[in-house]
Amino acid sequence: MPAYKPHYLAAALESLRAQTWPNLELVVCDDCRGDRVRELVEAFAATVDFPVHYHRNPERLHESRNAARCVQLARGEYIKFLYDDDLLHPDCIAAQVAAIRGRHGVALVSSRRLRINAGGYALPDTLHTARLFACDMLIDGPSLVDFLGKHTVNFIGEPSAVLCRRADLLAFGDRLMDLDGVPIRWFGDLALYARLLQHGALAFLDRRLSSFRVSAQQFSQIGRNLPGIGDQGLEDFRQGLRKLGWCDESSGTTTPVMAALEPGAPSVAFDLAQALAGAESTANVQQQLHEWRRPRRWNAAQRGLGVAHVGAGGKARVGVVVSAGTHTPAAALDLTLGSLAMHADLLHLRVVVTGIDTVPERYAGAGFGAHVNASPGQVLRSMATEGIDWLLSVQAGAHFLTGGMQRLAMTLPSLQNCRALYADGWHVDADHQTSPLLLPDFDPGLVLANPSVFARHWLFHRDAVLAAPAIDPAAGAVPGLDLVLEVMAGNDAAAIHHMAEPLVSHTPLVVNEGAERQAILQHLKRMGHPRARVESTAAGLYRIEYGHDRQPPVSLVVIASANTALATLERCVVSLLEKTRYPNYELLLIDNGAAAETGQWMQQVETLAAGRVRAFAFDPPLMHAAACNVAATQAAGDYLLFLRPEVAALQPQWLEELLNHGLRPEVGIVGAKTVSADGKITHAGLVPGLLPSGGRAFAGSPMDAPGYMARLQVAQNYSAVADSCLLIGKALFVELEGFDHATFADAGADIDLCLRACQLGHPTVWTPHALLLHSAEVGPLPPAASDALVERWLPALAHDPAYNPSLRLDVPGGFRLGESDFSWRPFPWRPVPRVLAHPADPWGSGHYRVIQPLEALKTVARAEGALYATLLDTVAQARIDPDVVVLQRRVSDEDLERMRRMPRFSRALKVYELDDYLPNLPAKNVHREHMPRDILRSLRRAFGLVDRVVVSTPALAEAFAGMHPDIRIARNRLPPPWWKSLPAPNRNTGAKPRVGWAGGVGHAGDLEMVAGVIAELAGEVDWVFLGMCPERLQPYLAEFHPGVDIATYPRVLARLNLDLSIAPLEQNRFNECKSNLRLLEYGACAVPVVCSDVGPYRDAALPVTRVRNRHRDWVGAIRDHLADSEARAAAGDALRTAVHRDWMLADNGLEEWRAAWLP
Repeated sequence: MPAYKPHYLAAALESLRAQTWPNLELVVCDDCRGDRVRELVEAFAATVDFPVHYHRNPERLHESRNAARCVQLARGEYIKFLYDDDLLHPDCIAAQVAAIRGRHGVALVSSRRLRINAGGYALPDTLHTARLFACDMLIDGPSLVDFLGKHTVNFIGEPSAVLCRRADLLAFGDRLMDLDGVPIRWFGDLALYARLLQHGALAFLDRRLSSFRVSAQQFSQIGRNLPGIGDQGLEDFRQGLRKLGWCDESSGTTTPVMAALEPGAPSVAFDLAQALAGAESTANVQQQLHEWRRPRRWNAAQRGLGVAHVGAGGKARVGVVVSAGTHTPAAALDLTLGSLAMHADLLHLRVVVTGIDTVPERYAGAGFGAHVNASPGQVLRSMATEGIDWLLSVQAGAHFLTGGMQRLAMTLPSLQNCRALYADGWHVDADHQTSPLLLPDFDPGLVLANPSVFARHWLFHRDAVLAAPAIDPAAGAVPGLDLVLEVMAGNDAAAIHHMAEPLVSHTPLVVNEGAERQAILQHLKRMGHPRARVESTAAGLYRIEYGHDRQPPVSLVVIASANTALATLERCVVSLLEKTRYPNYELLLIDNGAAAETGQWMQQVETLAAGRVRAFAFDPPLMHAAACNVAATQAAGDYLLFLRPEVAALQPQWLEELLNHGLRPEVGIVGAKTVSADGKITHAGLVPGLLPSGGRAFAGSPMDAPGYMARLQVAQNYSAVADSCLLIGKALFVELEGFDHATFADAGADIDLCLRACQLGHPTVWTPHALLLHSAEVGPLPPAASDALVERWLPALAHDPAYNPSLRLDVPGGFRLGESDFSWRPFPWRPVPRVLAHPADPWGSGHYRVIQPLEALKTVARAEGALYATLLDTVAQARIDPDVVVLQRRVSDEDLERMRRMPRFSRALKVYELDDYLPNLPAKNVHREHMPRDILRSLRRAFGLVDRVVVSTPALAEAFAGMHPDIRIARNRLPPPWWKSLPAPNRNTGAKPRVGWAGGVGHAGDLEMVAGVIAELAGEVDWVFLGMCPERLQPYLAEFHPGVDIATYPRVLARLNLDLSIAPLEQNRFNECKSNLRLLEYGACAVPVVCSDVGPYRDAALPVTRVRNRHRDWVGAIRDHLADSEARAAAGDALRTAVHRDWMLADNGLEEWRAAWLP
C-alpha cells in the first residue's frame, strides 16, 4: 500500500481484513506528511492476525517510487497493490492468486472493478470499466501491448485491480512506471503493465473484484478535470512502446490473441477494438441514466424550504425492517442503513435489522436496532402497535435514494385515508447495471401478473398492518406480497397512492413461483373467483384465468367500407369462422359503401353460414363511428366486439382470452394484441398522449419483445384500446350512448369511448394472450381528431394512469426515458413558480438569456423548472404544467403555430425573450440568412401571442416600443460560478504585450472595421484571437484559438493572459441595441478594454477606454495603454471590481430577472 491520503484508508484496510485468502502481509509506505495514516495502520495492525509493516518515507517518493519501496520491503511471492482509497472485494486476492498460481505463462492478473464515489455508492461504468468479455480470459501479453500502443484504453485497471509476481517487479528497481528511462505521467500504470506483459500473458477475470474510488481528494481525478493534462503522458507512453519495439504502428491490427482461461481452450484473434466500441456504447447508456438521476434532489436553498416545511407540519414516523442474515455482506447492509440514516432530519425513522444480533456500531442507537429471531412480519406488526404510522420491508442491499426520500417526507403527512404507498425505483443487476422502474398508477392486474416488480417496496399504513391477519412480508418471493394483497382486497384504488419518484434502488429477487401463485390464487378466491387458475408464463410472470361460469352471446361487428379490399375482408372473415373456438357468437358483416363485389361476397357468406353470420348494408354509407353505432343496434349479443376488416384471428382461444377479462364485473372494455405480417406490434394498448404513433404503445417492437418491465407479456389496464379489436358489454355501450360520432367521425372515437367508460368506473384492459394479425398501417391521428381529444381530455392525456410522467410522449411507441427536469418535482406543492424555458440555442445567447437565469433562480429557490430546445406539444406541456413559459427568439412558422395554441390549453404566463434587433441584422452577419424574409412581420405575430416581452437593453426596448404593451428589461449579467472564481491575471508574460479579441462568426463586420489597426500594430503587440478570425487578418495574429464550449469559455478566455483587449462595434441600429456583454467578460478576467464609443458601451460606471471608430483614435488609445503597464493593470483591476459589484447574476441583478420573468 503506497499510502498518501488518510480520508478513506480505514475502509481500504477493512476490505483487506475481509479477504478470504489466509496468507497475507501488509506493507504500508507512508508518503503522508501528517500522522493520520500511521495512526490508522497501527490501530489496524493490533486487530489482525497477519503481519503489518509500516514504513514512514523520510521524504515524499510519489506514486512510482513509493510503490517500488513497498515491493522492496515485501516478502510475499505475489504482490497485490491496494491504494489507500480503493477497496478489495472479499475473494479478490484468492481469485487472483488462483489465476496465476501454477500458470507460469501468466505475468499479470486483473479483473473488472466497480467505480464508487466518495460515499462508497456505485457509479456507472465508463469505457475503462464496462464489460468486454463473456468469461475469464487469457490474453497474450506482447500482442496486447502492441494494441495498447495504438488504442490506449486502460481496461486492465488501476493498480488496485492487479496482482503479479514480486520477482518481476524487483527487476524494475525503483522506476516501475518508466519506459526506456522516461517517467510516464498519468499512464504510469499502463507503462508498468506493458513491461510485465513482455514476459507473459494477462489473466483477466470477468468479475468485479475491487472498487476504484472517484473523489475530489484523488490526485488522478483532479487531473481528469483538467482537459489536456495527460496529453504529454499519453505521447510519452506511445513513444516509449515504439522505441522499445513493442508497438508496430504499421500493422494496424486490432486483434490481440486470447483464449478462455480454462484448460485446452483454443487461442483466437479477438477484435478488441470492436469490443471496446460496444462497451463504450453500454457505458454511455449507463452514464446517461446516471445523469438523469443526479439532479433529482434538492439544492441547498430547496433543502431549506423542505426542512422548514417538514418542521412546521411534523415529521412522518416511518418504520423500516431490513432483512439480513449472517451471510449478508457488510457492504450491502451498510448501503441500506447509511442511505436511511442520512435522512433522519426529514423522517422519524425506526429501523430494525432482522437475522443479526446487532447493527454496526456507527448505527447503534438513534432509532436503529436488530432482532435476530423475529420475522420481518412480526417486527412490522410490533412497530404498528407502537404507533409508527408507515411501515416498509426491504432486503439488505436496498439503497434509499435521496430525491425519493425527500419526496416521501413531503408526501406522507398529506395523505388522507391512504392505506398504502408505492414508488418508482431502480433495478440493479448482478453486474451493477441499472435500469429505471417507472411504474404506472395502481393497477391490480399488474400486481397479480408481475408481483416482483409491481408489489415490491410498498409502504403500509399501520392501520392496514394491524387489520391484516397473520402477515409475513418475507413469505414467498416478494417481501410484503401477502400484505399488498390484503390491502388490495380491503380497499379501493383511491386508498393506494403512487409516488412517481424513484425511492429504492434494489437487486433482483429469487422468485419462489409456487408461493407467489398460491398467494395470488387465494386472493382471487377472496375476490369472488373460486374457479380461478394462475399460470406461470415466464419467470415471475403470471396469466390469470378467472374461471367464469358462463358463455354469454357475443356479436362480432366487421364494417367494410369503400377502401376495404375484398381479399383483406375474406382473410378476416374466414379466419374468424375457422379459428374461433368460443361457441356462442354471431358475426355481423356491414356493407358501408363497399365495392359491389365485396357486398355480394358478404351476402354469399351469410347464406353459407346461416345462423352464424348476418349481413347488412348501409345506404347511404356512414362515417365509421356512426356505422358502428347503427350496427350495435342490430346486435343480438350481450357483448359487442368491434373488429376492423384488416385483422385476422391467429389462435383458437383469442375470443375466450378477451372474455376472460370482459366478464370481470369491474372491467368495461378489453383489447387484444395485434401484430403485422412481418412480426411487428401494431397494437398493445393505447397511451393517447403518444401523438406521434396514434397513441399505440410499443408500436413497431418485435412481436416477441418482453416490453418495458415485461408489460408486453401480461394483462393490464390501459387508458384505451383501439377499435381494431374492442370488446365492450352492450349494456355499457348503450349507457355510454355509443361512439361519439359527431365529434370523432372517423378516428379517435375508440379512445373517447374508453375514457368515458373509465369515468364511470369501468377500466379498459389489454391482454397479450389474445393475438390477432393486423395488416393496416398505423400512424398518427388526423389533426382534427387529436385536437378534439385534447380539447375534451387534456388532463387525462397529460396524466395517463397507465403511463409514468418520467416517460416521453414524443417518440413512437413510447416507454422511453424523458428529460429528468420534466418530471422532477422538488415539492408536492408549489412554493415557487414553475418555469418551462425554451432557449433558442445552446451557445452564448441561449445561456446568458435563458439557461443561466433559470439555473440561478433555481439555485436560490425562487423558481423551479425545465429547459428544452424545442417547443412542446400541448399534452407534453400540460404534463409539466408551468406557471411561466419563456420563448426565446421564436420566429419560424412552426413555432408560431405552437405558440398560437398555447393560450387555448395553458394558463401559463408566456414571456418572449429577445436580445438582438433582428429587423436590422448587419449585411455581413452570417445569421441573416436563417431569419424569415419578413422578420418584422414574424416578430409582430410572436409579440401578439405572448403576455410579456423581455429584452436586454433600454435601446432594444425603445426600438420595439408600441409593438407590445408590456416590454421589460433584464440586462445580461455574468453567472458567478463561471466568472467570479477565475484565476488571477497573469500579465506581461511575453516579449510584447498580448492584445486580444474574442467573439463569434457574427462579428466579421466589426473586425473588418479595425483591420487596418490590427495590421499597423502587428509589430508592436502579439494579437491573440479566440473564436473567429477573418482570413485577411490571419497573417497578423500571433495566436488563434478556435471557439470552445460555453461552459469552458470563461477559463479559456482568462488563460489567454491578455494584457489588453479590444471591443470594436460598427455604428448601426443593430449594434446600438446590443448589450455590453463583451466588456463584462473581459472585465471579469481583469483585462482592460479599448472599445468603440457606441450605445451599449457608453455606461460610465464601467471604466473602459472608449474611442470613435476612426483608425487614428484606435491606434492612439491602444498605444497609450501599451506605454504604461502599471496603469494598464490598474485599469483591468478596476474593471473587474466594477463587474463583480454591479454585473453578476446574483442578488439585485438576479432580482431584475425574477421580476422580468415571473408573475
